[in-house]
Amino acid sequence: MVLNDVKQYLPTDKCDYDSIDRLKSLKPEELQRIIPELLEWTQDINWPVAPKIIEILIPLDKLLLPQLRVILRCNEYDWIENCLWYLVRRLNSDTLLELRNELVMLSKSTNPNFIEYEIPQICKEIMSTHSME
Repeated sequence: MVLNDVKQYLPTDKCDYDSIDRLKSLKPEELQRIIPELLEWTQDINWPVAPKIIEILIPLDKLLLPQLRVILRCNEYDWIENCLWYLVRRLNSDTLLELRNELVMLSKSTNPNFIEYEIPQICKEIMSTHSME
């Protein structure tokens, strides 16, 4: 399946539940092609499709790493918080080890927005839970 074919599976709006069923029919290698677009739907966890997309993404585990690194290095604190809380903390320990640099960096952040959203604390908890300290 080519990329454009896979993109037809993406949600068209925040309540597009039909797209969730279509996405569930895709193989991991097909989903991998649209990981960036799927992760965009996690920017607001209150969107009805966001939690369902997260459930589709979690089994992809290591395939998420390149795009998660991009997100964890951006300045969109609300998106970072969502990814940490709902996705990153649920990845396999081996996969989390590959995000160690990003987690350490965020755990030491003095950015007021990051602190307000408890990003340093969330990172510390993730690292502690997975013996990464």
